[in-house]
Amino acid sequence: MKDLLPLRFRILHYLSTVEKACVDEIMKALKPEYGTEKQFKKQVFMNHLLDMKANFILDDNDVALDEKGELVIYYSINPEGRKLLKKYLPKRWTK
Repeated sequence: MKDLLPLRFRILHYLSTVEKACVDEIMKALKPEYGTEKQFKKQVFMNHLLDMKANFILDDNDVALDEKGELVIYYSINPEGRKLLKKYLPKRWTK
């Protein structure tokens, strides 16, 4: 059995390792771990990101238009998100 964090927490953990990322970049980075899971869908990832933003542990700090003219939102972890990670992240996941 895989040793996976809950997806929402893993997204938060990933965002702690980069300056900022959009949903497509997050999904690409986590595909090797979660790509075979039923929850590996863009809408699920978007819902997690929006929920974490609503709970003040992520910030949306940049926007762009992709090649199709669609809005791309970049997220980053904020100090509250880092406190949450520090408190609950299993030791084997820390650097």
